[in-house]
Amino acid sequence: MKPELLSEPLLEFGNDRLSEDPKQGITIGGFFSTSSYTHRSELHYALIGTSFGLEKTTEWIESFSGLIEATAKEVKMTSETKILDGEVIDEDDEDGLLFSGDFEDEFEDTSTEVQIQYEQNKRLNPDFPGFSSEAVFRCSFVNDETNNRTIKQSKVESILVDNDLTDFDRIVRICDLYKDAYIDLLTTSLSLPNLCFIVIPAKVFKDLSSIPFKGNSFFNLRRYLKAQLITLPGSIPVQIILEDTVLGKKKSLQDLSMQAWNFVVANYYKNGGTPWTLTLKDKHTCFIGISFHKVLNADTNLVRSSIAQAFNYEGKGIVFIGKSFKWDSNFHNTPAPHLTYNYAEDLIKSVIERYKRFNNNILPNRVVIHKTTDFWNSSQHAEYAEVEGLKDGIRKVLGDDVTIDLVTIKTSSIKLLRREGRYPVVRGTMLPLDQYTGVLYTTGYIPYYETYPGLHIPRPLEISIFEGESTLKRVCEEILALTKLNFNNCNFFDSLPITLRFAQKVGEIVQYADDDSVLPDKYFFYM
Repeated sequence: MKPELLSEPLLEFGNDRLSEDPKQGITIGGFFSTSSYTHRSELHYALIGTSFGLEKTTEWIESFSGLIEATAKEVKMTSETKILDGEVIDEDDEDGLLFSGDFEDEFEDTSTEVQIQYEQNKRLNPDFPGFSSEAVFRCSFVNDETNNRTIKQSKVESILVDNDLTDFDRIVRICDLYKDAYIDLLTTSLSLPNLCFIVIPAKVFKDLSSIPFKGNSFFNLRRYLKAQLITLPGSIPVQIILEDTVLGKKKSLQDLSMQAWNFVVANYYKNGGTPWTLTLKDKHTCFIGISFHKVLNADTNLVRSSIAQAFNYEGKGIVFIGKSFKWDSNFHNTPAPHLTYNYAEDLIKSVIERYKRFNNNILPNRVVIHKTTDFWNSSQHAEYAEVEGLKDGIRKVLGDDVTIDLVTIKTSSIKLLRREGRYPVVRGTMLPLDQYTGVLYTTGYIPYYETYPGLHIPRPLEISIFEGESTLKRVCEEILALTKLNFNNCNFFDSLPITLRFAQKVGEIVQYADDDSVLPDKYFFYM
């Protein structure tokens, strides 16, 4: 077993410029969409919130139009992730720019915290060049004030102080205020905006961001509100913003330049743009992630649901939410859920068929499935022959000549240490354990930054090829590249490939949707 350092994947930006760093690439080349003829020069948005929230958020967004110099403030760009029994769990909330942490204390592992003193690093935290039509972005925010909707502060306060209400009732009633305003926007706007920003008062989020719900579960205000809004007919993408964020009062808030980078990239993507793409040689591979999450409203923790997403090399993806099913961990002797043949076949057929339409009817010649649990076939478990179900489903849509790689991605128990130095293992370090299994560091020290931008000791992934034609090195190189397609921010990388990270984020939202609701199939609705 000999470790190997994989090259940092390059990204492509406008004007055919290549860079490993999104911020540098945008600065020198602009968004990729400016070269692919899908660029929009204006992002029209509406605001919903109290009068105070609307005023301060408008000022905050307008501040992004000019140059913002970066500071020497501590920068945290990555969060470590566990894959536990098929479910993705964050140690830190990656939405830290806009929201308080969504993770619960039981998932936080402070024993592995790395104490690093950050100095001003213009590569790690570069100046923001200004989001305007004259700057490199060639795009600007536009707000038609007639589309803004005001929530009365008195109504919010009356709900918060009503002693006859439970916290759950308060969440629902406050969210109903925003939902009614959002419906009014959708139904009465003469010129519907591309995006809607929801501004949550500090007091509301402080008291009700996450409340105990059914045993060890927690009910999350942000996820519930987003699920209620994006499932409405004719919905547009929404972004939830904390009042404390725009006021600069939020704990551990990044400096204004980093806020601007992240906010602009996320909302450009939500508007249908492509900030950057991968430089993979094979442009006709469909990458699919399959993960699992517990159903929030279930009376038993045996109920699971699956989330599958398909992506092309541009990071454009579609979502498919599988039906809920019961999983008895005692009966099956494992808490990690698996799929029956019929479930797996139906799930993958639906995903591939939607992907084909989404990808301009261009068929992929290769399908790679990233799954958070081991693969079972008919010889191992006759009832849960998911391998045969997945392969048969793919071939029924794409034919017998398609190449299929089945890859399991889990948290590794193996950790590597550097012999010297104050920083952890370099990102991209791969340790083959055998021909089909290896350990891959998707987080770690970044030579480009000359530092490690994280708070915890990096946790590597275990990569296992159950079946396929590709080598372990190629699979790991692709996973490393796919960690650079999280457009929810402008970070150098994420700890997970887009296939699993986005499946996780979708799963967090859909469990709050009503049973009879119609869920959108574009990922940016769930960001």
